Amino acid sequence: MRERFEDEPKVSLPASENLGSTPLANELPRPYPKPLHFYGKNHFEWGYEVGRWGRRFVKPLSSLLRRTAYLEEVLRERRKNLDLLKREAPSSFEEIRGEAKGLGLDIEDFFVIRMAFQNLFFHGCTTFGARPPATRDGEIMVSWNVDTFPLPKIGRARFPFFIHDVEGTIPYLSIGVPGLGGLGILNASGLTCVANAVGLTDRGEGVGPLELNNRAMETCSTVRETEKLYRGVPRQATKGFNVAIFFNFNTLWADKEGDIAVFEYSHNYFHCQRAEGEGIIAATNHHQFLDRSLTGSPDPTIQEDITGSYSRLGRIWYLLRENQGRIDPLTAKTIISDHVPDYSLLREFGIEREPWEEKIDDSTICAHPWNLKNHLKRGELGKFFIELAVSNTIYSIQIQPRSFTTWFSNGNPCQNPSVPFFWGRELGAQVEEGYPGALPAYAYYPVKKQRVKKGLLRTEEDGSEGAFAVKLRGAIETVEEKLV
Repeated sequence: MRERFEDEPKVSLPASENLGSTPLANELPRPYPKPLHFYGKNHFEWGYEVGRWGRRFVKPLSSLLRRTAYLEEVLRERRKNLDLLKREAPSSFEEIRGEAKGLGLDIEDFFVIRMAFQNLFFHGCTTFGARPPATRDGEIMVSWNVDTFPLPKIGRARFPFFIHDVEGTIPYLSIGVPGLGGLGILNASGLTCVANAVGLTDRGEGVGPLELNNRAMETCSTVRETEKLYRGVPRQATKGFNVAIFFNFNTLWADKEGDIAVFEYSHNYFHCQRAEGEGIIAATNHHQFLDRSLTGSPDPTIQEDITGSYSRLGRIWYLLRENQGRIDPLTAKTIISDHVPDYSLLREFGIEREPWEEKIDDSTICAHPWNLKNHLKRGELGKFFIELAVSNTIYSIQIQPRSFTTWFSNGNPCQNPSVPFFWGRELGAQVEEGYPGALPAYAYYPVKKQRVKKGLLRTEEDGSEGAFAVKLRGAIETVEEKLV
């Protein structure tokens, strides 16, 4: 594992300096740790290194997850899928085998635990893509509000990025937890991806969403190459925690040439919808282009919990068109921080509500659990826990593939700064600098003085005694002198 290049300086940038050209990052409320860079000569070695790194927190979590009845059921269903993965995606299989070895877990158990994490991490998300003529600065931008229960914010959750680097493949940046799984969001060729979980009933065995994404990131440079890959392999429809609903992903892809597209798919059906002349496209947690009667993607008449997805989709499309030709990082910040629901797409299902009435659950782009107290007052415990599980924006990420810059908010973007980081150097891309004012990805900020020991008799980082220890030693010496 590499956390820093040998010739990189130890950067310490106060929040008030070197950010003059990035008005969205004028205040950093907490330090950001260094990104992790995992390297392997082959996929098994990479997986083994990641597994060893994540053992201290992944293994205890796996013991807890394995005790659930849900995973016992899924384990029986997924054992045979490993053979298919070995045949259709051998590199992914070798990584999983290496991770399981590094974690000290049975490969079948780890495979199911990894899938469970996938369902926990990627829930009710809102994504969009924009390119000229929609953008102000001629840039390409892809955005992702990651909405889910805060449970996945474990390990290095303040900065949940790591680099996947296997010899002979394209290095790429992932978001997730090393040892449990990561979704590739930007590779060294400028290929970009963000995702939305989507419920399906058209299930079948195949290559899972994370494995498909990872394979595309390490082998593809353009959206067209990625589309060919997705069409050419059997696609797994993964069983989610919702009863009788199978989780898959809508994925939104972009490349440096400005090709942006949403992939909607199930096991048997696939559709690629490209951004048209407007230069914009958006996705939430249902199929808007594929025939939902074929894929089983639900509407509000079938699954009430999906209602908010239609509100967010209507709102994101409205804001993108309203800001046509003006989309840049500052405009994107206002879009991803929006709290206004849009019920226009719900009228066809007989759902209408005035703007001042109680919001529909999970209906805003910047997600908050707006109705928790109301659900408790009405005794709606099921709705309480569902809203708590999905209506939280835990991260917001905007990616500019031409400048290899990500804008990152740790938490709701309405309450947290969007900080730009440049990834070109870490990925080995042929780009010298990122968006003006972007920080190098290895930059981190001053933290409180660390203690070598905890407790009353702790010592300072430089080896000197702590304040209480000094006073105690002085008192003891005084007593000893008197006794003598």
